[in-house]
Amino acid sequence: MPKETFLNLPKEKKEKITNAILKEFSRENFNKASISNIIKEAKIPRGSFYQYFEDKEDAIEYIIDSFIENEQKEFLALLVKSKGDIFKTSLKLFEHLIEKSSEKEKLRLYKNILEESRKNNISIFNKNQRGNNKKEDFIKYINTENFEIKDKEYLKDVVEILMILTRNTTINVISKKVEKEEGQKELLKQFEILKRGVLKK
Repeated sequence: MPKETFLNLPKEKKEKITNAILKEFSRENFNKASISNIIKEAKIPRGSFYQYFEDKEDAIEYIIDSFIENEQKEFLALLVKSKGDIFKTSLKLFEHLIEKSSEKEKLRLYKNILEESRKNNISIFNKNQRGNNKKEDFIKYINTENFEIKDKEYLKDVVEILMILTRNTTINVISKKVEKEEGQKELLKQFEILKRGVLKK
């Protein structure tokens, strides 16, 4: 997580540094990303970078955490809009992520973020670094009318599975392993398999 020094920076300077990090992570995967390129783009001394972040991994976590927080808000808005249909919401989230990544400058960034989140077993359902845990917010909006089991922990597990399926399918589409239509079809098939285990007969 960024140090207090970074969090207390004026908004304009904080955005400049954040944009420099985003630009570098759009250019290279996280392993190859260079602190030198970040500080050059942000026009700050190397020493200042380490006043703001512990290391490159810390900066990576900051970007992923910000991404998760934004997608949590998007997911919650979609869930409310779909009147609590968790399957429809997950499909809409998939479409949202594909649409966002279709912007040329964001394609590599989204791919890198999603790949890193898969590697570290992170989904938008996770608690983020600032301690905002959206699990309770999510499940209270889920329409459980057709669910066989309505236990809170069970619902959390169902949503976690949906998020993993959605993330992995999104990565496959962004990475051009499958076309969007094929990915969507595969995702719907996976949802149907899951539904047979949670919906009333």
